[in-house]
Amino acid sequence: MIVLLGAGVFAYIALKPTKPIVPADPIAAEALQMVRSHPARQFPTIEQALTNAVKEMKQKGQPVRRGDWRVTPAGPDTYMVSVVIREKGFSQWIERDYAWRVNVKKKWIRVVTLPAIGIMPFHELPPLPHSREISLVPPVVSEERRPG
Repeated sequence: MIVLLGAGVFAYIALKPTKPIVPADPIAAEALQMVRSHPARQFPTIEQALTNAVKEMKQKGQPVRRGDWRVTPAGPDTYMVSVVIREKGFSQWIERDYAWRVNVKKKWIRVVTLPAIGIMPFHELPPLPHSREISLVPPVVSEERRPG
């Protein structure tokens, strides 16, 4: 009896649909919708990219749990929108926090965390730190310093 009850509770927790945690603010709900429907790198939307990532892990037999969407105010007309995906590692659970800063009034979305960078279109990623200093062209060595 206890085993059946435990299995029922586990099935409920594992299979329950995620629902967003959004303040009772219509602008916060709009920020969430902006992120969920925003184009992803290899999928039509961020929502589809995250759903597919979880689906692929489950197909490989890897334990995974997707958390609820969270929306928190971060300034005037600006919100932090995030979702956590937990996956079982070799010895412990790994949490990947996908987060974006959204300005509803100006209609922009900025990636905030490294996992979120992995699904955003390349043209929307922030520049690399020190990108002006990185070059594929070798530096020119002046005649005075040239060895030999």
